[in-house]
Amino acid sequence: MYHARPPRWVVPFFAPIFIADIREQEINLYTFLTIAIVLLILGLSYQLKVDQTIHFHVCFFQFKVIEKSVPPADIHTIVFRDAGWGTPSASIKMKKGFPIRVVNFDSVEVLADFEDFAERYQIRREERKYYRTVYDMKKSKEKQGAS
Repeated sequence: MYHARPPRWVVPFFAPIFIADIREQEINLYTFLTIAIVLLILGLSYQLKVDQTIHFHVCFFQFKVIEKSVPPADIHTIVFRDAGWGTPSASIKMKKGFPIRVVNFDSVEVLADFEDFAERYQIRREERKYYRTVYDMKKSKEKQGAS
């Protein structure tokens, strides 16, 4: 099971709004919206498991909110690309429904599992420009960090 969280760098942008409202001792709609957005960002997490099917869970403070299981027959293509700033990603395009974007997971091994999954079930796969370079760089950084 692989885990991911939304980027936390967004939270400090809401701090000035929250601090200004507390100084004025006035709690209004903006304060509640700020608190809700910060809780949403801090509480969301994603889980992904790749075996005979792809299991995808969206969790809010460890409670599963959305569960989705995608069999290989429902997948049209898997597109591997660079998501920017040296982050490899994959996009699972479905025959029916919305695509699932796989980015910011705790290990790049999830992308290797997707490559194996696509080969095993003869799913069409595409590699965009720079993907392999970014993937290899990220993988070598993970190895250096583990050592």
